[in-house]
Amino acid sequence: MLILGLTGGIATGKSIASQYFHLQGIPIIDADRIARQVVQPGLPAYKKVLKKFGHLNIIDNTSKMIDRKRLGDIIFSDENLRRQLNQCTHSYIRRESLKQLLYFFFCGYSIIVWDIPLLFEVGLNRYLSNTVVIYCDENTQKQRLKQRDQLNDEQATKRIKAQLNLDKKCQLAKYRIDNSNSEDMTHTQLENLLSTILPSKLITTFWYILLFIPAVLLRCVLTIWDIFDKIKS
Repeated sequence: MLILGLTGGIATGKSIASQYFHLQGIPIIDADRIARQVVQPGLPAYKKVLKKFGHLNIIDNTSKMIDRKRLGDIIFSDENLRRQLNQCTHSYIRRESLKQLLYFFFCGYSIIVWDIPLLFEVGLNRYLSNTVVIYCDENTQKQRLKQRDQLNDEQATKRIKAQLNLDKKCQLAKYRIDNSNSEDMTHTQLENLLSTILPSKLITTFWYILLFIPAVLLRCVLTIWDIFDKIKS
């Protein structure tokens, strides 16, 4: 099974690529969605975030859920706070991502897409031989972000600067997709990418047989890990 690490800058159009891959029948592991799931009220990551940031009024009084906009406004202004938040959540995000990856492996998929906004920032590219970055020019990125999240110029700039520079991401990625123009042009590039990297059924079967037992053992370890987490919390 081939794992394609998908990343980009904030508001560069990574979701367009995810939607395209989904329409091709390729499963997506969405790190952003998992990041929201692991901080649901009562879960271990939620408790860690609450312990570290609860004094900053980040909890919605009605739903008891974390106010992501409020928390985002705080951490994007302070690199140290961003690091602390990552320490609270990233191990849980990785664990849940790994469980989904194993599920798709057991289903027999030949390729999956791992959508990770901070792919290079957290060093996960070291474990992936195939990575693709979705990029656009800086002005387009800023305008898209301001429109999407209703931000002013200063807020948009802070959020862009909080991530690794797009040029650096393009240097680190194996493949690059320019999303500065129309969606059709982006889709054409993605189609060409898939035709280049899609493994044959023979290769997929070979790796499935080779990795099946290690994958079963790893899934057992993750289950035990989850049980210990519930006991501790």
